[in-house]
Amino acid sequence: MLEAIIFDIGNVLLRFDFNRMLVRIAPFCEMESASILTRLAPLKDRLESGQISNDVFLDQVSTLIGYKGPRQELIAAWQEIFDPIEATHDLVKQLKGRIPMYLLSNTSGLHSKYFLSMYPIFNHFERAVYSHRVQMSKPEPEIYEYAMVEFGVNPSRTLFIDDLSANIKAASEVGFHTHLYSEERHDDLRNVLRTFGIEVYGLDD
Repeated sequence: MLEAIIFDIGNVLLRFDFNRMLVRIAPFCEMESASILTRLAPLKDRLESGQISNDVFLDQVSTLIGYKGPRQELIAAWQEIFDPIEATHDLVKQLKGRIPMYLLSNTSGLHSKYFLSMYPIFNHFERAVYSHRVQMSKPEPEIYEYAMVEFGVNPSRTLFIDDLSANIKAASEVGFHTHLYSEERHDDLRNVLRTFGIEVYGLDD
């Protein structure tokens, strides 16, 4: 019997595209756009793992890529990269009140502040574990163990949904039921839930 579901956010609940950020900041940068994401990847990882603050991240980004524009524009460009995945939003709405739902995501304070204010779907979740807050990241086993305690769930009765194979593998190894999500194969998730006796309908049903 399934007693809880844990959702990832990126490419499960929200689609994201860092190229949007590049288009917005390119006119203010000394570095060519093609190199920016590669150069920023280590800083992004440090931000999402809670090793640096939002302000330090923004300062270091500006220095690293030669950003000369307004700070608020840099913040907005970094945040406004998301679109809702309507199929999973609809699914979450159907599940609300039927089974407890939680969030486990590698994310930053800059991103979580934005998407929590922009998308009401997050009001349907009982609690969340964000990597930047707990200074742990998927697929480290410690963050899954932390989430078990924080949510009060039994992994053998909990379904974990993520879009990355490494995160799914780590969750399986600590005992969770898992599903590797793809927006293009959304019905696969519906079928998995059906095997646990949970019927949900698609947008076209």
